[in-house]
Amino acid sequence: MTINSNLFVLFALLLMIVVGVVAWRLARRKSRHPVLVTFLCVLLCLAPPFAILALLILALKQDLPARA
Repeated sequence: MTINSNLFVLFALLLMIVVGVVAWRLARRKSRHPVLVTFLCVLLCLAPPFAILALLILALKQDLPARA
């Protein structure tokens, strides 16, 4: 069975966009370095199970305290 590589690249790019947006929104509330966290989550999209795991860990992380 052959899988067209264009299909995988398209899936990876779409996943990078979706994970990047979700990671950015989560990382702003839960991290002091949201750009770094978002970049790492987007890089993990090359292996989709790791990207989903990174989002799950980020979602379960406790929020930062509110600024005064």
